[in-house]
Amino acid sequence: MSEISRLQHYVPTRQDLRVRWRLSVTEFLFTPLLMVLGSVALALGAVLLDSSSTAWSGEIRGFFLRVFPHDNLINMLRVIATGLVTVTTLTLSALLVAISHTATTVAPVVFDQFLRRRANQAYFGYVAGCATYTYLVMAVTRPEWTGIAALLALILAAVALVLLVFMGYVMIDQMRPTSVVRSIQDLAFEARLRQLPLLARSRVRSRLDGEATPVTTRATGYVIDISTARLEKLLAPTGDAVEVAFQVRIGDLLAYGDTVARIRGGSEAQRRTVADNVLDCVTIDRIRNADVDPDHAIEQLGNVAWAATSTRQNPDVALASVGALRDLSARCAAAGVPDAAAYGGPLPVVYDDALQRRIVAALVDLVVVSTSSRQHQTCAVALSTLAEILPQLGDRDRDVAVMSLQRALPAALSHVASVEMGRGLAKLRAAFDAIGREDMADQVRDMGPRLVRENGLDDGDLIDHLDEHDITGPRPFRYR
Repeated sequence: MSEISRLQHYVPTRQDLRVRWRLSVTEFLFTPLLMVLGSVALALGAVLLDSSSTAWSGEIRGFFLRVFPHDNLINMLRVIATGLVTVTTLTLSALLVAISHTATTVAPVVFDQFLRRRANQAYFGYVAGCATYTYLVMAVTRPEWTGIAALLALILAAVALVLLVFMGYVMIDQMRPTSVVRSIQDLAFEARLRQLPLLARSRVRSRLDGEATPVTTRATGYVIDISTARLEKLLAPTGDAVEVAFQVRIGDLLAYGDTVARIRGGSEAQRRTVADNVLDCVTIDRIRNADVDPDHAIEQLGNVAWAATSTRQNPDVALASVGALRDLSARCAAAGVPDAAAYGGPLPVVYDDALQRRIVAALVDLVVVSTSSRQHQTCAVALSTLAEILPQLGDRDRDVAVMSLQRALPAALSHVASVEMGRGLAKLRAAFDAIGREDMADQVRDMGPRLVRENGLDDGDLIDHLDEHDITGPRPFRYR
């Protein structure tokens, strides 16, 4: 079959469907489905108990039948079932309305985080389970039964109403931009920890030279996982003779024909064997997996800050996002990468860890985009945060960060000569001095007088009066 024929007849493989189903279950469906199945089991037990009530003593059965007539129970079950469905519909409608009101800043992020919160999953699972239980009991109940299953449905519905009050507050709290930012921050660090086995067992640079066999993909979507266990099994026969150098990272978007990896070393037959099977170690899907993809959370934080900075909005949202990025950078730098022996030993695999570069890129973007809204506070905080991050970066990441700042710093000259801008520039100059980049320190030093002159003020230096020995200390961020 020709290549065009294969493209025209392309259908999702079983592996694609399994991956998509697994992600759906992991993201939202597991907890609700588990609670619905638990409700079905509870309904089965309650019905069996009710069916055995015909053997109870006459006094007990007569009491239940007099206090809870069968017709009243059936009517009550109908009302409960309808009410639970209505509550679920109203809850979803309120969520959509709230998202529409935050569409300019955090709407996609709010929806993504809403699905992943265990409390939300448990609430929807409980309400769906109550409705399922009620319909099952209503379908099989008999007039001669005592109605224990129906009474249990009443108790479950009452608990659902009580939970509705708490869930209402939780949903409102989740719509706050700062709550969204903190949730993404926690999710990013947890994803970083789950990514450590791959980082620990991989190499930063290739150790083998010579001819390389490229591996391209026919799938379209995001790289959501790279399995170290499968790589270990695949490379076990060749040892260190063959090296897999990945050209992509977890979170990258692939199109048809993109190069995923290059296989080096060994014989041509060994390289071909590894090349034919290495894609089985890479999981590709159309939805990113935030559980092992910290870059996804970093991009979300950057997008939230970018949206809040590019428009004339309250800068607190952007400041909270910048604070989260700084915290992530510091935590990841402090945690480092553990020794490969903790995860089974090193592998002949090359993988590029770009987390710190992604954080720096998000902050540099804020320096540039802040010129459109004239939010000098956000620009100043972004510069201060970059000054905090620069000394803790590795050589490669630091060089990229310095190059990005060198090209983006002229944008800061469009802001007002505020005290915040002076503090940010002073901290950045001190950071450049600390890492031995006197040329960049001089560039930042010259920006002080230029910023004063371009704002039509008297000649002076914006940085001199703030150039203190503790200028690189942390600056508090506002959370509301």
